[in-house]
Amino acid sequence: MFNLNMKFNNYNFYIFFIYFSWMISIFLYFIFDDYVKAGTLVDGVKLGTDSHYYFKVVNNIISGEESLLDYKSKIGFLIFLYPFIYFDLPLFYIAVIQFILTAISAICLYKITSKYFCKLSGIICMAIFLFYFPLQIRNFYILTEILFIDLSIIFIYFLVFFEKKIIPIILLIFFLLISIRPNGILFLFSILLSAFIFLIENKKYKYFFVYFLFLFLLAFPINGIFNSYLQNFNIIEQLNKGIIWGWSFEKNAICEVSCLDVELENNNFTNSIAGYLNFILINLKEYLLIFVQKIFWLIVRIRPYYSDLHNFYILFFLLILYPTFIFGFFKRPKNDYSLNVIIFYILFSIILVGFTFADWSGRFSLYFLPFIMIFSSYGILIVLKNIFYRFK
Repeated sequence: MFNLNMKFNNYNFYIFFIYFSWMISIFLYFIFDDYVKAGTLVDGVKLGTDSHYYFKVVNNIISGEESLLDYKSKIGFLIFLYPFIYFDLPLFYIAVIQFILTAISAICLYKITSKYFCKLSGIICMAIFLFYFPLQIRNFYILTEILFIDLSIIFIYFLVFFEKKIIPIILLIFFLLISIRPNGILFLFSILLSAFIFLIENKKYKYFFVYFLFLFLLAFPINGIFNSYLQNFNIIEQLNKGIIWGWSFEKNAICEVSCLDVELENNNFTNSIAGYLNFILINLKEYLLIFVQKIFWLIVRIRPYYSDLHNFYILFFLLILYPTFIFGFFKRPKNDYSLNVIIFYILFSIILVGFTFADWSGRFSLYFLPFIMIFSSYGILIVLKNIFYRFK
């Protein structure tokens, strides 16, 4: 179905050329980072407010003032940073490890896309991933993003090429994901929903009892995890940060107190699932409006405080990725379990932002953008194929 019978078959050369070009582009950025707005590096890395927070926490853990268990939602990232801080290693080593993981993730994307569509599509997906600058610049950041993204891709790779002997590896990566960022739990929901669809499509009704029993047993720990997260994050209070975190559309500037243009009724609801659901019902109309707007700004990724050049760059790529994603989505292999996991993960990642935290710089969309590229690559290939044969 996906054999395009094209003559470009030297795939190893393409992979080598893409990696080589990618490394040159990274080296050039490293040399000329001063010319990139907000891209200046310090000792080979990019530090932000959260970076200094993580360093402070790790130092407190090393000194015995705090415990890792006090930071359940980011314990995996703190453990990752621990040896670098403890042995006082150059922070640039962190960036090197992240680049290595990104290189591994790129070949995983190539193989995943090749399985679903074709090798040329895999080459395109790999190239888009490695040369999408807003994503690749994250390798220089001492933040959770790129580590989570790379492990997500590797996790999906093992699901796509599943074997019983790699179950321990899959479980290990899954627990690493949820220990680095709480939204790693979305992979569990994606797997469970995909399993339900798999049982229905294959008429394996006799397994329904086991499936729902498993769901029942999972409900208690998941409820406990969610309530723990809600107590730490206080999502109801965070809603005041606005549609785009920290930005007021009314004043067209960074806001100091509340960034919302609507009033929300808050009767001191408890920071629990029940309390949050009650809050949503009380403020249903306003909440739905906020929900839709947050999803819109998450998907388009442009920001009112970005330069025109910055926004044009983002729009240029999105005008390529989103229409071709739709094409690839409808041309995808049907009833594929692992592919369904990817689709639901994209969907749940989008919905999660609508329900929880507003995004500041569009970084939340980076979590699922590589998976968008899997579908987009096939659509791009079809467009290129038609252009090639038209002017041949």
